[in-house]
Amino acid sequence: MNKKIFLLLTLPILVSLSACGGTPSASTSVAPSTEDSASVSTEPSVSQIEATPDVDSEMFDVFYQHDAKAFNGAEGVLLISKTSFLTTVNSLEVRWGTSDGAFEDYSLIAQFADLKSSDFEYEFSRNSLIPMDATKIWVEGYSSSHELLTKASCGVESYKQNQNLLYEFQVLSDTHISTTSAGFYRRSVKAFTDIKENSPETSGIIVNGDIVDESSSADYDRFFQAYDSVYDNRDKLTIGLGNHEFIVQSETDYASGDEAALQKKYDDRLALWEEKTGNTSPYFSKIINGSYYIFVGTTKMPENLDGNTRADCVLGSEQVQWLEDTMELAGKTGKPIYIFSHGSLRDTVSGSLTELGQTWYGYQEAEEAQIRNIIKDYPQALFFSSHSHWCFESASPYLISDNYPSFFNTASVAYLWQGNGGGTSYENGGYENGGGQGLYVEVYDSQVVIKGRQFEAADCTSKYWYSGYQVVLPTK
Repeated sequence: MNKKIFLLLTLPILVSLSACGGTPSASTSVAPSTEDSASVSTEPSVSQIEATPDVDSEMFDVFYQHDAKAFNGAEGVLLISKTSFLTTVNSLEVRWGTSDGAFEDYSLIAQFADLKSSDFEYEFSRNSLIPMDATKIWVEGYSSSHELLTKASCGVESYKQNQNLLYEFQVLSDTHISTTSAGFYRRSVKAFTDIKENSPETSGIIVNGDIVDESSSADYDRFFQAYDSVYDNRDKLTIGLGNHEFIVQSETDYASGDEAALQKKYDDRLALWEEKTGNTSPYFSKIINGSYYIFVGTTKMPENLDGNTRADCVLGSEQVQWLEDTMELAGKTGKPIYIFSHGSLRDTVSGSLTELGQTWYGYQEAEEAQIRNIIKDYPQALFFSSHSHWCFESASPYLISDNYPSFFNTASVAYLWQGNGGGTSYENGGYENGGGQGLYVEVYDSQVVIKGRQFEAADCTSKYWYSGYQVVLPTK
């Protein structure tokens, strides 16, 4: 295909897609963002040129028009144009890789299974990352028996810039460890083991609430048994507060009783959480590598929230004032600010999207408005939320905005959820083989990188970097 013709093409082009395996849809962004996506004007401009293939295939032509304004950003359009020889190819797979070939430890970028069209297109969303170790985009053509027939690649070296890694940390959530679930325990051990292998110099492992399935001393002990089986000290472990720390699964009168009885329930269960985790308050902050890590938590027994029982977080006036004061201190550092909330805000990330009928957010509207009003002046803030268990393959796993904080779904280690409305179990796997995911965060000289990790897929064995959740942000 003539390169000049490609540059004149307008979107959209007719595309044939595969819906299998939750592969990100071609020609749509992996993570829809607001119109004013994260500003990258603080970084050198990357020349917006077209990459021609450096490994050719006689069966198709590959072109990549790169449009990211930031180095290491993948935003742009990949176009695959078939020739008459492509009739023997049953499917096309797009992957990250190097000159040695496609990565085996990354999931597919995209897959095309219906090859009746002439052109196939994949649009990388804004703020999507070219993985730090990637130098090429590979397109591979397979037969109906998945035999590799042909491949081509485009180099992406021109769009990259070496960055000095300053520090890294991980964000997990919803391990839900109990004395009865072998799957939840197994995936937690796998997650801790994965971090030790991939990030031996980590600055910290954050577990953003629901570390146990219920308020039980035995469940807490089981959680720490999983952690201690991998690490010989707990110095880098920080635990936030969720809603399951206040749940007893056999309890049928959870919300019954007068205010005094409910307060005693809350106090007793918070005291157990504090005893086991070493925390002294449901909300607190830490300074690590010069940045504030801010944790919010409920100050009352969680109650019903838009159909989800025992789900809401009540901050209360004292914590709201504390959050405002702490954000002001954090803003003076000029560093990224990390906020950890077990529940999400409405219409930010997967599980909270009201247009899809999702109600797994965490706050009553009045308190959510207070949170938004406090954080709105800190665009350098990264807001990590959990609770919904919605998988990274879902719509809007992250939301990037300009002049406003960015939001990140942390998924879940214990088991994953997906779909609209109340959702369904991940790939119909159930609890024991429901998959587990979490985030790696890397902070460089002028960029923050957030990488989605699959600790265990629904087959109970596979693990990989999830290509649809690889994000790069300028430090603001």
